[in-house]
Amino acid sequence: MPTDARLLTLTQWLSPSYPIGAFAWSHGVEQAIAEGRIADAAGLEAWLRTCLREGSGRSDAIWLRLAAGAGDVHDLDAEARAFAPSSERLAETVRQGAAFVRTTNAVWELDLPKLVLPVAVGRAVRIRALEPDAAVLLYVQAFASNLVSAALRLMPLGQTEGQQVLAALQDDIMSLEAETRGATRDDIFSNAFLSDIASMRHETLEPRLFQS
Repeated sequence: MPTDARLLTLTQWLSPSYPIGAFAWSHGVEQAIAEGRIADAAGLEAWLRTCLREGSGRSDAIWLRLAAGAGDVHDLDAEARAFAPSSERLAETVRQGAAFVRTTNAVWELDLPKLVLPVAVGRAVRIRALEPDAAVLLYVQAFASNLVSAALRLMPLGQTEGQQVLAALQDDIMSLEAETRGATRDDIFSNAFLSDIASMRHETLEPRLFQS
């Protein structure tokens, strides 16, 4: 883990204050709560653990690592878009990626093209010669933290319980970072079927607070 300004750059990019609009997306959590699939802290923890280890958390970690390599970023981006299981999930990663690119290009004077979020972060990591392992760890932590924050606004879950859920996922986040080292495109999969289906159903949910 870098301990100089490179770490500060990564934490800035993956901070809730970075203007990518992450607060507007629940990644299907809103639908799952509306259906009663997530009803308490234990249910939220189990749901997020599946997303991390078997779903988008894992996939995004691999897309980020691949984009931090030397491959064709446009081809990688096209494949990452094709793997999105629903139109809302695609909109989520495309719009957040566009916002990340816009801000990062302006502040660090880069020339990133429009990319989905994990690919954009990975390519920025490569350009700035940052540490991919640290980037994956912080990216996945930010992913889980954003979904905990969404749940806090949707269900009777206190701030302390929310932080307990996030703390309980630390071992999963650490394991995911280690497991995805050296991963290839052939290692991309998703077994988080209920999460994917929730994202598909969400577009007809009324009323709703989030865009996904």
